[in-house]
Amino acid sequence: MPTPVTTARQCLTEEAAHALDEAVNVARRRGHGQTTSLHAVSALLSLPSSPLRDACARAMNSAYSPRLQFKALELCLGVSLDRVPTSQLSDDSPPVSNSLMAAIKRSQANQRRQPENFNLYHQIQQQQQQSSSSISCIKVELQNLILSILDDPVVSRVFGEAGFRSSEIKLAIVRPLPQVFKFSSSRFKGPPLFLCNLLSSEDPDSLYSGPGRRGVFSFPFSGGLFLNNNSNSIIGDANCGRIGEVLARKKGRNPLLVGLSPYHTLASFSEMVEKRKENVLPVELCGLSFICIESDVNKFITSENFDKKGVDLKFEEMGQSVEKILGPGLLVNFGDLKAFVSNDDHHNGLDDAVSYVIEKLTKLLQLYGGRVWLIGAASYENYSKFVGRFPSTEKDWDLHLLPITSLRTSSVAESYPRSR
Repeated sequence: MPTPVTTARQCLTEEAAHALDEAVNVARRRGHGQTTSLHAVSALLSLPSSPLRDACARAMNSAYSPRLQFKALELCLGVSLDRVPTSQLSDDSPPVSNSLMAAIKRSQANQRRQPENFNLYHQIQQQQQQSSSSISCIKVELQNLILSILDDPVVSRVFGEAGFRSSEIKLAIVRPLPQVFKFSSSRFKGPPLFLCNLLSSEDPDSLYSGPGRRGVFSFPFSGGLFLNNNSNSIIGDANCGRIGEVLARKKGRNPLLVGLSPYHTLASFSEMVEKRKENVLPVELCGLSFICIESDVNKFITSENFDKKGVDLKFEEMGQSVEKILGPGLLVNFGDLKAFVSNDDHHNGLDDAVSYVIEKLTKLLQLYGGRVWLIGAASYENYSKFVGRFPSTEKDWDLHLLPITSLRTSSVAESYPRSR
């Protein structure tokens, strides 16, 4: 059953409720009986300062002009709205459809899973049980609402027909693109970066995922013409140097590697630090200790029975190690962000485990200040999911997004033949 507009508005913040009112107006003008996600997209694109339109502008395909691609989006959206059957209008506003209400509920669930809202949600849940209210008091913010609407298959199809990718738009919303591409040092002159390069080559949904598939922005001769074993090694060393520069910073000191081969680069850098190789870290960080907790994180998060005592014991041991270390401190490798977002079924027990591990990592940083560093890697999709679910964690962990531009030599050699 469709949901009355007044009921749906109770779940939204003032800004998100205004967007819903505009969507209702679009449905009313077109004579439609329900307000759907398509009406919401139409309204969001028409707002004076539209976050969705700004995100589309940053995520659009450079093979086409911005004006042409926006025209294509308006045309595809208009055709989809024209297919919605009209109905006899009543005095009441067109109610919210099941799909749009499901998007609102998903947004509430995402906000509820965020660590900073965890205790607040339990208090609200207790109040609801006492008052026997069926309406959730979690007010959905506009950004979370847009992210959930973009997950609607109908909306994704419309954007896909216009040449957009919903995943790229979502990343542009949660992380402005100019900050994504910001290098830690102007001295590093690596290969050019494009949005498709942020996708991991190990990600099956990436624009580049093998010899037979190229992204819109990829260069067909970059493998055989410009890169060989020696140049790939130079770029890899440069990436390790850039990681060291981030670790030496006072702000944004915990690198998160993204790009074509972040896991390969992370493994190489971790091995160099562990073996204490020279010229890897800045002078002030020489003697930095290293620990990898990726397997522990995976075990804590994916286990059916959450071992809270085991998590406490592990972090207590790390705290004791930091206190005994004589060098600059401890570098903690938490591994792939995929572990934090892999529970797509959103099981309550798994959500609690993820939130608790994130909270313990945050407290470790707060407790030992400049003596603890974090490092990890992520694919484009997993980073987007992580920031969408835990937006405050990026600030709490003081993360610095570091694009990795090096290609594995083997993948380059297999992908393209050498040019004459």
